[in-house]
Amino acid sequence: MELFNLLNGSVGIHLFGQTFDVSLNWIGELIKGLIKGVGSVGLGIIVFSLILKVIVLPFDIYQRIAMRKQNLKMAENKDRMEKLQKQYANDKQMYNQKVMEMYKESGINMFSSCLPMILSMIIFFVAIGAFNSYSQYSNIENYNIMVDAYNAKMTEYAVDVSDENTNFTLQTRTEKNAQGVDEEVYYIQVSQTAKVIYFEVKYTGEIADMATYKAYVDDYKGEKAYYIDKAKLDDTVKAYVEEKRTAHNNANAESGATTPFDEDLAIKTYFIEQGQDAVVSAYKKDVTKNTSFLWIKNIWVTDAVYKHPVLPYGEFSSSMARESFKVDGKKVKLSDVAEYTNAYQEYAYDQITGKLDSQKSAPNGYFILIALSIGSILLQQFVSMRSQKEQQKYSSVDGQSGSQQKMMLIMMTGMFAIFSFLYSSAFTIYMVTSNLTSLASTLIINKAVDSSARKKEERALQEKYNKRFPRQQQDDKKKKK
Repeated sequence: MELFNLLNGSVGIHLFGQTFDVSLNWIGELIKGLIKGVGSVGLGIIVFSLILKVIVLPFDIYQRIAMRKQNLKMAENKDRMEKLQKQYANDKQMYNQKVMEMYKESGINMFSSCLPMILSMIIFFVAIGAFNSYSQYSNIENYNIMVDAYNAKMTEYAVDVSDENTNFTLQTRTEKNAQGVDEEVYYIQVSQTAKVIYFEVKYTGEIADMATYKAYVDDYKGEKAYYIDKAKLDDTVKAYVEEKRTAHNNANAESGATTPFDEDLAIKTYFIEQGQDAVVSAYKKDVTKNTSFLWIKNIWVTDAVYKHPVLPYGEFSSSMARESFKVDGKKVKLSDVAEYTNAYQEYAYDQITGKLDSQKSAPNGYFILIALSIGSILLQQFVSMRSQKEQQKYSSVDGQSGSQQKMMLIMMTGMFAIFSFLYSSAFTIYMVTSNLTSLASTLIINKAVDSSARKKEERALQEKYNKRFPRQQQDDKKKKK
């Protein structure tokens, strides 16, 4: 412990600037409000999905009723369609012409369901954009929580300029300029008696009094250079350094190495670990609450074993690059945010998340949502195809349109699978919810339309019977009385 009586000087250390919120459009704000209001990120996504479904439900109902009615009308004209198929088996053009004439006579409009379908697709792609944007917003927001926790912890050790006991000292040292010539450079050193970490800012003004230095520091926009004052280290830090020194010496003894112990690095590591411990605490307490749902650790990341709850910096920075930050009432891109803070640089990200290695390697999910997405769209498409059986059979002279429908099923399933792998778990939850509600509405609508058609057919048969046997009808009425 006596070694510390010889300590002097300082150790450089990084501290990080403020964080900024990401701008959201009105759909993103709606998703945010629902998640905050419901209190569960997963349930909030499901509620948002159901709201979107309710909005398009009238169009969806109209489309499905129209499709089902057309299929029933096709079934009513089954004999006529089969006759046309045989008659024009070798003339597809004439067959299509005759079919269109029959459609017109029977009141079949194949395009009546196209507009609602187009509207549903537009809303679907709007939802993709909204979820993609909000997932990026959420990942940045959660990182901001960790940065703020780190900064709050380091503030306990670092100088606070607003404190009345702040000291402003002008330091000079010789540095080489751009031309390689030595020149005298001035720095304002800002320190406090009770704080271990102080900072310096490069001074380019005229030599003046302390009030001028304070005003200069208050207006300073550049990056501050932070240092640990080794003369102010307490016994806790000294004990930590001695523990590291002992471990280093023991390792040298076992391996026969003679590498020197880096005392400055050990001091620096102590303070970094204090901030990182605060980050881990904030992650467990706040971040997981904003990201976890059922088995998924981060709902804003794909439900896959090769994805992890804490993103690598490359993925994180690509998310940031697409978004705008709200800075002083302006929208600022990532490239310009560096003028205001260093919190989003790679070295900052690595230091902030330094004790989250397990979260950087743990599987985010197990493909369950992806399987549900594929399964639900397959089931929905299968039911939809069954609902249009007659339409598929007679829409072509050779009855091969059913094969085209099967190809469409494969393409739709593949598209949903790709979306599930590319986008966040939150978006996959939206797709599963949407698919299941569409499936339920299709089954209910089909049953209602079929029931209505049967009743209509029964009434038509009854009327036909009454016209053919009026006396028998009167006798039946007397018997009932």
